[in-house]
Amino acid sequence: MEAIDQWRESLSEGAQVEAATAAAVIGGGLLVGALTLTRRRRGFFAWAIPGAILGLGVVLLANVLLDQRSERIEEAEERITEELASLDPIARAQVLKSVGEQQLDAVFGS
Repeated sequence: MEAIDQWRESLSEGAQVEAATAAAVIGGGLLVGALTLTRRRRGFFAWAIPGAILGLGVVLLANVLLDQRSERIEEAEERITEELASLDPIARAQVLKSVGEQQLDAVFGS
């Protein structure tokens, strides 16, 4: 639960509202699914509504996660660009070469 609280605090106010909405929709889908289960309903249409509600909640939550990821990528790009701009061209090339080699080693495990 602590990790979830930390993640929630790291979100912007708008993203927090969106994440809370997604959690509420998921909770609603679980509630409708529990009601369907207790009424012993079977068949596609009995489970289509809870499944659709759960799916909608998951899509909303995934949207929040992807937006947060995009923001972090943009921030990192800005910081890296600023740092590289402060170097002379040869030093910049050496840094880019070194970082590229490290990333290739991490991906291909040489």
